[in-house]
Amino acid sequence: MTRNDFRAELKRIFTGYKHMTSRIESELQKLGISVSRKRNHAILQVPNGSGYRSVSVSVSGSDKRAGLNVVTEICRAMS
Repeated sequence: MTRNDFRAELKRIFTGYKHMTSRIESELQKLGISVSRKRNHAILQVPNGSGYRSVSVSVSGSDKRAGLNVVTEICRAMS
């Protein structure tokens, strides 16, 4: 999967993001991103070239751009 394909898949997953669901968690795990929940945040372990980086994501999105912001954070963590 190329970087652009990966980003497109993340956008598909997070389109209309309101809150972290079990469906989103399972789709992220298929992409190799592990999810652990804390009280109001989900911690995503994103693989990059030399290991993993953590990305903290609010469990409930605050506005209509929340999903796209999550995609941007994940892509930044991968580089």
